[in-house]
Amino acid sequence: GTFGGALLGLAIGFVLYLFAQSALIAHIKGNGIELSEAQFPDLHAQFAACCDQLQMKERPKAYILNGNGGLNAFATKFLGTQFVVLMSDVVDAMEKHVDGVRFYIGHELGHLRMKHLSGALLRWPAMWLPLLGAAYSRARETTCDRHGLACSGSSEGAARALAALSTGPKGWKTLDMSAYLGQAKHSSGFWMSFHELTAGYPWLTKRAARVMNTEAEM
Repeated sequence: GTFGGALLGLAIGFVLYLFAQSALIAHIKGNGIELSEAQFPDLHAQFAACCDQLQMKERPKAYILNGNGGLNAFATKFLGTQFVVLMSDVVDAMEKHVDGVRFYIGHELGHLRMKHLSGALLRWPAMWLPLLGAAYSRARETTCDRHGLACSGSSEGAARALAALSTGPKGWKTLDMSAYLGQAKHSSGFWMSFHELTAGYPWLTKRAARVMNTEAEM
């Protein structure tokens, strides 16, 4: 009876997931712009180059979507089809920074390449465990940052793309990277460590420091 109840719960969860995910995909397709050789060809070429760099033979579909001021991008999948979505604000902010936009593309491709979106329902119970779920999420983001670094032309370009999440669409251009990376030293101590250990993302200063030097000790 317990096993049957668990199976029923999984089935209901899967149906709810299908409805929620189908709504997201419909929103992307209905309101976004799909990258192609005819539509934003330069950005499409960068996306294709990142797929080749990461040896992804099957390329996901790529879209631009209005970000309403938010610097962000995300990857998703639905019934076997993979999607990478770049928010319009990221594209605008990185217009003169090819390494930057490629970092965002590579990061999201990393989630798909490493199958972070597969088996999420089965991992869901473990993700609620104290510390363990957050640690997995942070490790996942660090892995994807390295994918973004692999697609960028330089480590500083990747670090500035991350810094843009703090500075906004223009401030990253004049940011003193040495001073910014030095802030990673302030992430020790009880409270900083406690709040990072319970968070799903590492501190941005640490993420930037890691792409600048993948062997750096944090």
